[in-house]
Amino acid sequence: MQTTAKIVADERIEKLLVAAKEAGCPRDQIERFVMGGYFPIIEPDGGMLNFHAFAREADEDDGPTQIALGGKRGPGKTHAEMAQIGLDDCQRFPRLKALFIRKLQRASKESLEDISYNVFRFTPHTPITDGVEFPNKSKIIIGGYKDDKDIEKYLGLEYDVISVGECTQISEMKMDKLRGSLRSAKGFRPRLYLDTNADGPGLQWFKKRFIEPQREGREKDTRFLDVTNIKNPFINKEYDEWLDSLSGPLRKAWRDGDWDAFAGMSFPEWNRERHVVKPFEIPSNWLKWRATDWGYASPFCTLWLTKDPDTQRIYVYRELYQANLTDRQQARQIIDMSPPSETIFIHYADPALWERKSRAGEVFSTADEYANEGIILMRGDNNRLSGKRKINNLLADLSDGEPGLQVFDTVVNLIEELGSLASDQHNPEDVDTTQKDHAYDTLRYGLTNERKIELAGRPKKKRVDNPMVVVFGRN
Repeated sequence: MQTTAKIVADERIEKLLVAAKEAGCPRDQIERFVMGGYFPIIEPDGGMLNFHAFAREADEDDGPTQIALGGKRGPGKTHAEMAQIGLDDCQRFPRLKALFIRKLQRASKESLEDISYNVFRFTPHTPITDGVEFPNKSKIIIGGYKDDKDIEKYLGLEYDVISVGECTQISEMKMDKLRGSLRSAKGFRPRLYLDTNADGPGLQWFKKRFIEPQREGREKDTRFLDVTNIKNPFINKEYDEWLDSLSGPLRKAWRDGDWDAFAGMSFPEWNRERHVVKPFEIPSNWLKWRATDWGYASPFCTLWLTKDPDTQRIYVYRELYQANLTDRQQARQIIDMSPPSETIFIHYADPALWERKSRAGEVFSTADEYANEGIILMRGDNNRLSGKRKINNLLADLSDGEPGLQVFDTVVNLIEELGSLASDQHNPEDVDTTQKDHAYDTLRYGLTNERKIELAGRPKKKRVDNPMVVVFGRN
């Protein structure tokens, strides 16, 4: 007669097998997981099994090489990645070398102890100085990082697979350099596993690389699994209660997995559903103007703006965003995108466009080049703090209950930046300028003529005279 425990175990395995087949996981992968005592979370809709299926899809020549898990905190992203690497990848290929790094060295060492017990307790392995090694000589190197600089120590080395936790704490440039360490001559197709919560200074590149292709159904080299709805049955209820107690952007990022709101974002007022609108025909009596941020190797950007005279709401209705154009090419592109029937009241620009430079003995500026093409520029207000506060204020609602700034959905780069820019850690009143901010800077220049925002400063001390002086006067 079967015991209750065995019946429950059999039912659990049967549910896993059915869900695994539906998710596209091969039989030998699931056999290794079961033998290793690892039971992936299967709800909802296959849960973490979808990640493991993506990992096997990476074996194919046309499969992904970058696989990311992201969303709320707590569904077991790290556990799933280590199980995939240690119980499947490393067991299938001898002498595989995997790098598993997480933010902060101390946390990584603690994770190693937990993983050794929870993931590999039924799998033969040997702890080594910096990780674990398996009988077939495959190994996992476990490390940590505090910031971008710490990534340097992993560059130039060769790894068959790399797993990076909290990857949005790393810049896009460092992540691309780290990918350069993925090389294999063992018949194993190199791949990158990433995980993150919906926050961090690198959120902008992560959204563009993983979130947007997944949302728009155009994934090729990448796969993204949103884990926000995956509930970890092994996590303590106090942790969920703590997530529920959070508020503001932190709650949206860590509890709700909201990719358009994160802790430390420069514009927590930003809401894609309310600030992004479908294009409409702009009435002829509305004032229209332009703004430009210069760039060459980095993109230059021009925005077209207009204002509803009744509500005073500002709309950004057109965008030009391109790199590697000369000054004259930029000006001509702007003219080409401005219909002849459109009257532009003024064109603000980055003050850097007036910097003098020489060519063949001739001294000129970018503003001169624009003027030669028929575009007269006015210097934009380059006060960064005042410009940011103008945008913060305009994102708030007007008296009619709608935001004071709205953006046509065709203005894609500005939408991306307003939803992704993080605050400067050293000056929260400004944005982190290490991120892509060309469209944002253009918007600042475009708001030059808007009401100036007084910057906070030390309040002036009210002078208090000696009562004796008040009554009898000064000598």
